[in-house]
Amino acid sequence: MQLMPRRGPRNLHQPKAELHNVRATLRRIGGYLAPDKGRLALVFGLTVFTTAATIIGNRVNGIAVDRYITEPHLRTLLLVCAGLAGLYLVAGGLTYFQTSLMIKTAQRTATAIRADVFANLQRLPMRFFDTHDNGDVMSRLTNDVDNINTALMQTFVQLFTGVISVVGMGAAMLWLSPLLTLIALLATVLTYTFTRVVARVTQKAFTIQQAALGALNTQIEENVSGKAVVQLFDHQQAALADFAATNATYTRAAFRAQAFSSAMGPFNNMTNNLAYLLITAAGAVSILSGSHTITVGVIFTFLIYLRNFTGPINNVLDLINTLQLSLASAERVFALIDEAPETDAPDALALTTTHGAVAFEQVDFAYDTRPILQDINLTAAPGTVVALVGPTGAGKTTIMNLLTNLYPLQRGRVLLDGTDVTHIQRAALRRLITVVQQEPYLFSQTIRENIRLGRPDASDAAVETAARQANAHQFITQLPQGYDTLLTENASGISQGQRQLLNIARAFITGAPVLVLDEATASIDSNTEADVQRAMTALMRGKTSFVIAHRLSTIQHADQILVIQAGRIVERGTHAQLLAQNGAYAALYNSQFDDE
Repeated sequence: MQLMPRRGPRNLHQPKAELHNVRATLRRIGGYLAPDKGRLALVFGLTVFTTAATIIGNRVNGIAVDRYITEPHLRTLLLVCAGLAGLYLVAGGLTYFQTSLMIKTAQRTATAIRADVFANLQRLPMRFFDTHDNGDVMSRLTNDVDNINTALMQTFVQLFTGVISVVGMGAAMLWLSPLLTLIALLATVLTYTFTRVVARVTQKAFTIQQAALGALNTQIEENVSGKAVVQLFDHQQAALADFAATNATYTRAAFRAQAFSSAMGPFNNMTNNLAYLLITAAGAVSILSGSHTITVGVIFTFLIYLRNFTGPINNVLDLINTLQLSLASAERVFALIDEAPETDAPDALALTTTHGAVAFEQVDFAYDTRPILQDINLTAAPGTVVALVGPTGAGKTTIMNLLTNLYPLQRGRVLLDGTDVTHIQRAALRRLITVVQQEPYLFSQTIRENIRLGRPDASDAAVETAARQANAHQFITQLPQGYDTLLTENASGISQGQRQLLNIARAFITGAPVLVLDEATASIDSNTEADVQRAMTALMRGKTSFVIAHRLSTIQHADQILVIQAGRIVERGTHAQLLAQNGAYAALYNSQFDDE
């Protein structure tokens, strides 16, 4: 549950956006807007027209007051009113049309940017995702793109409209009466000065409020998520006391922030009313003194101009903050688009088949500056099974990631049939190697489509055959929609073992000659493990297979077992040979046997 505070004037407490290169960002946005430049020109042209219509219509109102009300000319007055109504109707229709054009432009632009971001995400190396938070990446693709969309739909047009309105209304006011304009400007400067002072105070107050709100939300979330623990340990009273203290802190912070921000509205209303009073008084004095420069109609028109002058000023000041936030979002989005994607070597081969001979030659690897693998040498003959064992974090999965060229090496080579994998096109390489991971990931699609992910052109018959080979067909047919059952939230409706069987079926359908099984049975219940083991045994048949396992009983028949410790191969041999050596493998095996 999230508690939302009652906020003060919009954007007064927004965090200041950090911008690094505004011109470059605006040029990038301009590039996306280029296909709509004709539409944008029409939008801005309509903005100028509607602003001019407002200025002219208001002046005609004032003239009507002077000529047709003080000296009754009902027929002429009705004609003027009809004409103004028509003008306002046209202006309103054009404003709606202008807004529709801008919405189309903004949506098309946001769609193009979002597509570019998502396309580049598909090409980025795994190192990028290791060093960037998933939440931040998703925020750029969703929230930041939405900020750009909002800026294009509203901010840019409103900013342009506001500037045009301020300039137009200001010029019209000055033309009507320099004296009244001076009074209006003094009131505007006073309001602006007070607003900026209060904004600086409320910025800090709202920051404290948001921090207190975050602490309150965290406490609520922890209490709800850990409700069972709270009740089992009889912690309710302590939780209530902690919540009361946090809630009181938030209440004090919210009161302070709201008290400061609430002063803004009354002060602005007061200064506006004083400005209206002074303008009316000055106009009345001028009229009573016999001056012909100010009339009732002039005062009437000027007050309308003043309202249309001060409102856009406040909006423009407000929109500048919003625009800065949108530009900061654009910078974040463009930075993601500009991330260097994976690229194949110019001479990379598009292999379609392989015998499955794999070799690592003096391989060193490090994440950033932290060494993970050192001097890895191994050879896997076609059709053999190589098992990798060792403690968590030893580097077993990293070795397999290097086989699929997910990361660049610091030293050495990884070879497939004697060809360096860095000289094989990545798409081709990954079609030749299938990886079954410990945590199977299934997409929000049907079971059929999830299996077919391994070979998109596979027929329904091929999908069913793969499911039978993986021992998954029986449980699939027992589901209400069978193979057309829609999986959601990573297949939360089926068991972990069933998800892994679908993952193995996906591997069967690829038919890749090289197979990697990365702890494929680690998180499976014992009832399902036998089915998964049979499926994996069938899957490995005739393939060069690498098995990463903690349960050593599952790899006793491997052709070669490698013991990895601290990024190095410390032992290698068959199960019998390693037990005879009575080294690290024997100690690990015996410890598991003793545990049983």
